[in-house]
Formats: sequence, structure tokens, C-alpha cells
Amino acid sequence: MFFLFGTGKSTLKNQYPLTNCACPNCKQINTMYAGTIARYFHFFFIPIFPTSKNNIAICGHCNANFPYHTFTDEMKQSFDSQYGVNPNSRPIWHGCGCFLILMAIFFFIVMLIIGWFKSKDEPEKPADKRKEYLSADVHKTTLHPSMETDSTSFYIKECLDNILQDELDKNGIGYFSKQNGNKVLVILHIDDMKRIKSSERHYIISFVKKCLELHDGYEDKDLYIGVDGRWNMVLVSTPNGSDTKGKFADETLLLPFYDKPQNNIETVEIKKDSIYDNRNGKK
Repeated sequence: MFFLFGTGKSTLKNQYPLTNCACPNCKQINTMYAGTIARYFHFFFIPIFPTSKNNIAICGHCNANFPYHTFTDEMKQSFDSQYGVNPNSRPIWHGCGCFLILMAIFFFIVMLIIGWFKSKDEPEKPADKRKEYLSADVHKTTLHPSMETDSTSFYIKECLDNILQDELDKNGIGYFSKQNGNKVLVILHIDDMKRIKSSERHYIISFVKKCLELHDGYEDKDLYIGVDGRWNMVLVSTPNGSDTKGKFADETLLLPFYDKPQNNIETVEIKKDSIYDNRNGKK
């Protein structure tokens, strides 16, 4: 902790010879001189603010030193007469840290003001509608996808039910898919993801891709796959990049799926058994 903060001291420049004064220790006359020691608080050796200031006398003969409160009357009289005419002023650098702190605060306030004026003049950026599309699609996941309404999800569920054993509750996985031109979006919602280690969750993406490979029509498609957990997206795989660490996936990687041609997006309306409706107690 000494290297982080502490106190330092310096001897001020003015020295005062104590004439006609005897040293209380060795009794020698005219061997005494007095000065001032100033202390300061420092942080990382940068003086922040001054603290105490003490006057002392030192004997040049025996090297004994005496604080001001132990001065004899003669020593006090000699010292006070000289100090009153030429006092020891504390150097400015003892408080340079305070000055730096004030300058930093001032600079911070100025930057805030400049930033506020800049943001005021800049036009407000329109909200990214693609985030709203993704959020809506995540809420469309269903526990029981049908061949008629969502064949892709139906294939994946049928396949995963055969692959998964006790790793997850197969009946608790929600599915949703849609197509935009040559792009296919697949979203799985898994509440009990914590049953699988984060380092092993990426296998779910591999299983989904393997399931789609078993069916014709997906060979040349750009797959956008997202696995949503209880609180957030945990796995993402897209042609533009993947985030499969298994904890907090970057769901913005899925947004390019919603880029044009928007008129070709096949919206799959799930009217029953929505996993989010079941979670909220709706029927």
C-alpha cells in the first residue's frame, strides 16, 4: 500500500541561524539553525494536498534536533524574529494533485457539454426494424411444429427427438423457422439449457445442420440458426459468422436474414402451443 498512497516531506528553502542561543544538548553557542519541514499526502508519488508543517532546530555540533515546542525562550525569540520577516512558504507542487484533479473534472465537464451539443445536432438514427422482427420470431417458437405450417421445424424436431437422449427435455424445446429468398432462419428455444455445459452447447448447432442435411432442398440455402435460452440467445450460427461459446451469443449476426428481399419472407403463423404462451399460462 505504500506504493499506492502515503505521506511525503520536504525541507523548505529558508534557513534561520539561531544567534546567541545555546544548544540544549551540548551547550555550544551559535551552532544552531532552524528550518521548516512540510508534509504532503501523495498518490502514486504524485502530491495531492499539503498536510502539516513543522519548525525544527538542528545543532551543527552534536546534530541533535528539536521541534518548535521544545525551543528555549532564546531560541523562540531568535526564530520568530527571522520567520516573521522572511516566512517559509509552502511550494505550489505540494498541491499539484488537487490542481490535476480539478483540471480533469473541468475537462470531463467540457467534453460532456461538447458531446451533448453534438448529439443534439445529429439526426436521430432510426431504430433497426430487424431487431423487432427477430424478437417477434423468437416469441413464435412452438413445442409442436406441424408439417403443414412449419415443415422445417417439423423435420428438425423429428430428427432431434431421435438424437437427444437425456441431455435435454425433448418435449420442452420450442421451434420456429421461416425463409427469405435463399436464406433460412431456424430458431430453437431451450429453457433448461443449463443441463448442458457451456463448452458442449455448440453441438446443438451441429445437430440442427445435420438434421437439415438429411432432407432435400437445404443444400444451397444460407442457414441462420439461433438457439435461445431462458434469458438470452446462447448460440448463433450464420454465413456471416458464428458465436458458439454457449453463454451470451451475439444475436445481431442473425439480423442480415431480414435484409431484402423482404417480400419473399415466408411468415409462419403459429396459432397454438406457442412456448411463450405456455410459459405465461395462456391457452
